[in-house]
Amino acid sequence: MINLIKNELTKITKKKSIYIMLAITLVFIIACNIIYKVNSNSYSGYDLASNIEYYETQLDSLDVNDPQQKDMYINYEIELELAKLIDKYGDSNTWQADVIYSYGRSYIEDKIYAKYAETEPENMEQIDKEYQEFVAKLDSGDWQYFAKQELARVNENIEAQEKMKENVQDSATIEAIESQIYSLEIDKQKLEWRLEKDIPYGYDYFNQCLDLYGMAKLAIRDYENSSAQNKEEYSAKQEYYANLEQAALNQYDIENKTTSGLDTDARGLLLDSFGQFELFIMIMTIMIAGTIVSEEFNKGTIKLLLIKPYKRTVILASKFITCIIMLVIIIILVLLMQFIAGGIIQGFDQFSTPAVVYNHTTNEVQEVSIISYLAMQALGKLGIYIPLMTLAFALSTIFTNSALAITIALLGYMGAPFVTQIGLVFDLDWIRYFITPNWDFTQFFFGNLPAYEGLTPIFSIAIVAIYMLIMLIPTFIIFKKKNIKNI
Repeated sequence: MINLIKNELTKITKKKSIYIMLAITLVFIIACNIIYKVNSNSYSGYDLASNIEYYETQLDSLDVNDPQQKDMYINYEIELELAKLIDKYGDSNTWQADVIYSYGRSYIEDKIYAKYAETEPENMEQIDKEYQEFVAKLDSGDWQYFAKQELARVNENIEAQEKMKENVQDSATIEAIESQIYSLEIDKQKLEWRLEKDIPYGYDYFNQCLDLYGMAKLAIRDYENSSAQNKEEYSAKQEYYANLEQAALNQYDIENKTTSGLDTDARGLLLDSFGQFELFIMIMTIMIAGTIVSEEFNKGTIKLLLIKPYKRTVILASKFITCIIMLVIIIILVLLMQFIAGGIIQGFDQFSTPAVVYNHTTNEVQEVSIISYLAMQALGKLGIYIPLMTLAFALSTIFTNSALAITIALLGYMGAPFVTQIGLVFDLDWIRYFITPNWDFTQFFFGNLPAYEGLTPIFSIAIVAIYMLIMLIPTFIIFKKKNIKNI
């Protein structure tokens, strides 16, 4: 059989279509890395110049002395002043822009409203003084000032809520106060991290981590304080698991100043190769499996193969094993292409950071080497790749039609998510006996909850094995009995 496998591998290496697909895959990988590098950690914001021009145009068309237009005029003037102040510091992506969005509006509103309310001169001076102090802090680059001010306000609010709680007896009111305190404690933690880890205001990766951490922690508490009935809902439990993972991984990145969750750098793309480049893996695998037998019949070379001193089952088994070997080779080649292309374009230093995962079994964040993580992902995805490869192989053998085999297998790959989604939306319990909800074994890794309640690794492996047997047994029987006299 080893000689047969070697012979099959030699035939495949002579196919131009495989090299063409590999070239297309490489071009796509290079394009992804270039695009993500150009747009890395960028926040598009909005076009300040266009906004300023728009507000100025609107103000020119309105009459502030017209009572019906005055409120609209003032609102547009506030927006114009806000945009101009942001524009002073470059664009809407600066830390100053973030602070202005959060705190600057109130200063500008006070200033504009006072302008049209005939405010006393001394009050106008005080309002203008506060505004100028605010701008001076922006000019000095002292973002820590705003974080410290915000932290002081949060601490005051926590203290006030604690005192309020001491004087309340009603359980519902106490629960509401505790919820408010919990939310404030999250804000406090985020501000302390901002100051301790030197994270300026803005829209970069670490600011996103702070925001996502806060939202995840609130969602976790909502679930833990929800009714027993809600906790029994599988979708609610899945969301709870997702939020636990989100909060833990964000906390890890914030505390360690790492970007383990960034999926647009070379490392992130490599770790997500089975998501980003899976289609190319499937196309190449299905192309090989869908032609490895049918081409022998179409070209008439099957006769030369069958006259060799091998049983038909051995010949077919060697072709099937060759397909599996090629699948492994293709996966390795795609990973290598991303490693090399990503390293050249975005930097090989990014690969020094290990993969970081959240283990729901131990409730801990784990560091896993990139090689180990990719090996685990590859093994988990084989439950998808091998059955689809087998489908193409079976159709190629039974019908000796390459186009039919490749087309149906690819349609099966693309239609699988819809089958699973239909089952989830309509709560079709019997869908669990289909192969599609079971074949992605990565859903069981690190204590995760599977797509369907009740699925277990053993059950899913058994379902995949049954479907494999359903495809392979008829294939071998038909091939063994196939008449080749007229070929």
